[in-house]
Amino acid sequence: MNSNGSSHRPDIGRAARSLPSAVAGVVVLLIAFAGLSRVGCVNRYTPPGHEGYIKSNPIFGSAEFKGIQHGPTSTGYVWRQEVVNIDMRPRTESEDMEILTAERLQLSFRAHARMKLRNGTVKDLVERFGGAGWYKANVQQQFRSVVRGKVQALEAFEVKDKMDEIAASVLADMKERYAETPIEFLSINIGNITYPEEVVKAVVEKFTTNEVNERKDIELRIAQRQIDIGVAEAEGVADAQRIIRTTLDPMFLQYEAIKAIESMAEESANSTFLVAPYSEKGGAPLIMSLDK
Repeated sequence: MNSNGSSHRPDIGRAARSLPSAVAGVVVLLIAFAGLSRVGCVNRYTPPGHEGYIKSNPIFGSAEFKGIQHGPTSTGYVWRQEVVNIDMRPRTESEDMEILTAERLQLSFRAHARMKLRNGTVKDLVERFGGAGWYKANVQQQFRSVVRGKVQALEAFEVKDKMDEIAASVLADMKERYAETPIEFLSINIGNITYPEEVVKAVVEKFTTNEVNERKDIELRIAQRQIDIGVAEAEGVADAQRIIRTTLDPMFLQYEAIKAIESMAEESANSTFLVAPYSEKGGAPLIMSLDK
């Protein structure tokens, strides 16, 4: 130790110089810790009209259900989680159908099903009904099968006349089948029916033949009516002639002749007529004018 007590100054200087390095190290460690703490943290978003099925995303082991969120919302930053978003809004699925009818004719049409998912059922939907692919996984084939069963029992041209009846029957069946599931059927429509070309041609020919037959039937009825009128007229003439022959006796004819003579006498006061019997057995007399 020297006389002015400066033997400890070098140690103090070294400590002062090492302090900034220690602080910097702590800062680096804090930054590194903060960065590491964010690794694996996510913020999962669920859009409007959707429900989110939240599950863990572990490095090892199986995922676990964590909860449900209703969009629009997000989870906030959470450690290794995933969200399966399911659209809960009504949707329409259309199926192109080709079905053999009761008379073995192939009929083409489209069947439309309008459906929605019941609120709060996203957990059941994801775990039991295939999640976002619920329609193809659990509904499509059942829907097609019910429609096919209804149409196959009908003839081709009955289908067009009974489209509303078929749709109502299919809707009732699908509602009953999915009553205890997250899936709700809203409406069914059957449309865009297309008949095979040979069927259309056969129907047109049938209608044409029926029209020709109906026209011929009308003409035949008219001709028959005319014949009936002619027969009636002939029968009337024959009846009249028969009545004349059987009822007009000679005394009646003389009576009519006398009436005619009286009429001529009144109308022709300046004329002279000679009236003589025409037949000894009676009948109309012979009338001759003497003015000529």
